[in-house]
Amino acid sequence: MSHPVIPAPFRFDGDAGQFALRSGTKIAYTAAEVAPIVERFCSESRRRTGLSVAPMAGHPRPDEPSVRIELATGDEFGVLPAPRGVSPWGDGPQDERYSLTAAAGQVVLRAAEPVGVARGLTTLIQLLAATPREISLPGARILDAPRYAWRGLSLDLARTFFTPDEVRRVIDLLALYKLNVLHVHLTDDQSWRLPVGRPAGSGEPDAAFYSAEDLRALIAYAADRFVTVVPEVDMPGHVSALLRMRPELTSGRNEVEFPLGHARRAVWLDPELPATFTLVEDVLTGVAEIFPSPYIHIGGDEPWGMPYDLYVSYVRWVRDFVRSMGKRPLGWQESARAGLGPDDIIQYWLSGIALAPSVPAEVRAKIDADLAVARRDVGTAVAASVPVIVSPQSHCYLDVPYAEPSADPDQAERNGRVGLRIYAPMTVAQSFDWEPAEALGVGRAAQVAGVEAAVWTETVSDFGDLSFLLLPRLPGVAHQAWSDPQAATWTDHRDRLAWHGRLWAQDDLTYFRTSTVSWL
Repeated sequence: MSHPVIPAPFRFDGDAGQFALRSGTKIAYTAAEVAPIVERFCSESRRRTGLSVAPMAGHPRPDEPSVRIELATGDEFGVLPAPRGVSPWGDGPQDERYSLTAAAGQVVLRAAEPVGVARGLTTLIQLLAATPREISLPGARILDAPRYAWRGLSLDLARTFFTPDEVRRVIDLLALYKLNVLHVHLTDDQSWRLPVGRPAGSGEPDAAFYSAEDLRALIAYAADRFVTVVPEVDMPGHVSALLRMRPELTSGRNEVEFPLGHARRAVWLDPELPATFTLVEDVLTGVAEIFPSPYIHIGGDEPWGMPYDLYVSYVRWVRDFVRSMGKRPLGWQESARAGLGPDDIIQYWLSGIALAPSVPAEVRAKIDADLAVARRDVGTAVAASVPVIVSPQSHCYLDVPYAEPSADPDQAERNGRVGLRIYAPMTVAQSFDWEPAEALGVGRAAQVAGVEAAVWTETVSDFGDLSFLLLPRLPGVAHQAWSDPQAATWTDHRDRLAWHGRLWAQDDLTYFRTSTVSWL
């Protein structure tokens, strides 16, 4: 059956009848723990449809048109497969399974836990927003559950600062597409956005950073929407901003230059310098106090110029320290070079991707050499049987330029400006066309522990640029992370995207109006 829901549900069966939503329709529930979720749904319904639906604690009359929300008991969702991979909550995945039945006079949403209620009401919001004229739902039965437990977005806050309110808008977008992890990249060469690690009275020019109160408020906002915020402190490489603030971390050998189309400075933390681990310990302790996430992302990517033995000793020390605080370390795939134990998780990113024809030969050679080493990193992870979050550049990096023209000529300037030009442009269809279970190679599906998109912000100047890169590709990654591989072809997904431009316009989100979608 044709429908506008992204990610596509596990099952969507059409049925006779139709449910008309009107002002005053009761959204009834009996479990007190779902009250905030219902109230948020009512607010969203008003905003998106103009209809004032009302939360109701208790049971509506049998003949009263209503939306009934029920927490299920027993094993009625046993037909649905359990999610694969690692849980963002650390102690096993939350139960996101739900069913939604729409018929004449009534909609019934049943879920095993409140998070399933949230997912089901998100589906209902998408269905309602797709029928703005009559606000009616065709008869249907939906049965749904996620494919992977970890479904996220890595957001680069280090290269471009976004206000807390703008980050909240990203969290809302994640919730709309049933993504449950916001991985915040808070440190890099360009800036240090953490409140910890900064010397008193720091004159560092990148004065924009998040206070502990800012971060805790964002974490709480995300948690209300069943999104876990996972912090990343990217070290031992990518630390130029930290060394500008803390010159005592300069050892005389940990700053090098190398050619990469132009002279590029690489900086790394020297583990043999006594000040290094003192500061790293303080930073990670502060991060652990702010972020309740069971995970800390330790970075570890691109340790350019750092001797192998020093890199290994650094990563091993940091992993041990993170564990000593009761957290689980997660690192980019290069961290596999320090060896892997059963508790380690790596994030795969360096998959190989078509480069722009203008990329100089020496840069191509450097990338090819990095890719050859990266393949060994994946082999190390496979041999160690550790979980791998997959974020392949080829399909999950949302800073790749768009290849097709926009249906809106006014977007030409932005389309020519945002996105890293080292990459060959890709169409939205090409970005959608991948299978997470095959990301690590044949026969390695069992180690795929989750899916994460990533957006890097070197070319981004404002929130409009960011949302332009995210949309319409982020819903495609969300689909691959949530939905069964057979749930949608590109043609199906393209037709569903056409409805979602309305949702984004309601949220004042700039999106790439690809000419391959017939936007409604």
